[in-house]
Amino acid sequence: MVECALDRAETRQGLGRYRRQAERGTWAGAALVVTALTLLLLPIGASWATDAAAGLGVAGLLLLGVALSALRNAGRMRRALAAGPWSAHPAVAVVRGGMVPPSIVLGDPDGGQAWPLTLAATKHRYERVLPGPDGVLWWCGDPDRGGVIAPPGGGEPIWTRPVRGHHTRNRTIGLAAATGLFDRPAAAPVTGTGTGTTAPEPYPPTYAVLAAAARRQALPTGRPRREADVRRVAWWRVGTLRHVSGLTRLLLSPVLVVTGLLMLGRADDYPAVVEYAVVAFGIGVVLHSGRRFFGSGLPEARRLARAARAPQAVPKRYALLFDPLGGGPVLVLFPYGDGARDLPEAVVPLYPPGTLAKPRRGLPEEPCGPVELRGVTAADGTQVVVPWIGGRPVWPSGPYEELAAGDPSAREYLARLAPPQSASGVPAP
Repeated sequence: MVECALDRAETRQGLGRYRRQAERGTWAGAALVVTALTLLLLPIGASWATDAAAGLGVAGLLLLGVALSALRNAGRMRRALAAGPWSAHPAVAVVRGGMVPPSIVLGDPDGGQAWPLTLAATKHRYERVLPGPDGVLWWCGDPDRGGVIAPPGGGEPIWTRPVRGHHTRNRTIGLAAATGLFDRPAAAPVTGTGTGTTAPEPYPPTYAVLAAAARRQALPTGRPRREADVRRVAWWRVGTLRHVSGLTRLLLSPVLVVTGLLMLGRADDYPAVVEYAVVAFGIGVVLHSGRRFFGSGLPEARRLARAARAPQAVPKRYALLFDPLGGGPVLVLFPYGDGARDLPEAVVPLYPPGTLAKPRRGLPEEPCGPVELRGVTAADGTQVVVPWIGGRPVWPSGPYEELAAGDPSAREYLARLAPPQSASGVPAP
């Protein structure tokens, strides 16, 4: 009996999260519309009530429309996922420019075809399923009618529709071919149900295997932005640590309050409700920024600075991979030496040091090689480790996590970072 995609625990959980978000959006949109109607029907008679009702009504209708569309897509995804299994495909993203979401093109190893698909999702969701440099996505559905894609693991399902129009389809496939889609090896088949009772298929995550994956995923990183040396200056003079702490946001947060107060000084130019709303919102931003800075940001920046200045360095080797869930960089660490069969000892997620447009700018130029680890033990007993590569730190965005040999969850995580690939290639159309 062929299992269906909905049998996987990660898929059920991901679909459930998506549906709950859509339901909350529906209720929030309906509440805004009801509030707007209440302001209009009550005998207030003030101009601010009419202005507020118009704003709330428009926002509520927009939110309601997006949420109802998401609920419809959730139903479509459930039917598709219950009707068939997941299959793994080499994939690339094709950006068409403007405000149009990127298209995803899947390679079909069996039929020697390509399936261009349009994402039915908002920007913050479709960015989670953009194929990583290894270009592997899971698929469930009918390529001629629509279906569901997700990163390996099936935990972020998104509804897709086939790209329409003969010319547009051919152009999209041509762009995908130009990126090397049809030169990639076929993706390893999907196995197990994701319940934790089945270990993934045999997959030796040795240094040789993961270093080869790191070389496949490598792209030009560009010249890094210059940062002050944390060993010689205070932490707040290091750009990444300022970002981690939230100091810049805290210093800029009073701007909204000042803007609202200036608006209050010109009361005839703006509705009173807008002026007070700007002031109230600005105060909220100040309080939120201050709480984040003093509660978590400042201690974290200080911990990272202390770890980076630790006098003793432990030599290791690394492979730089990218998590398909969000595209964040991850260092996989191995024993120091030249053993091709060495197994990974730990992983450290990193902050993308670049800009929003070029998040890889400033990452290590080499996809694998030697690394020095400096660190301290925090008050709660956790290890704070900062890797140094090429004489400068690469700042971690999460804890140093050791990998237990033979742990199925660790093996599945590594398979997500570097999807196993079979030896056979994807035939060109």
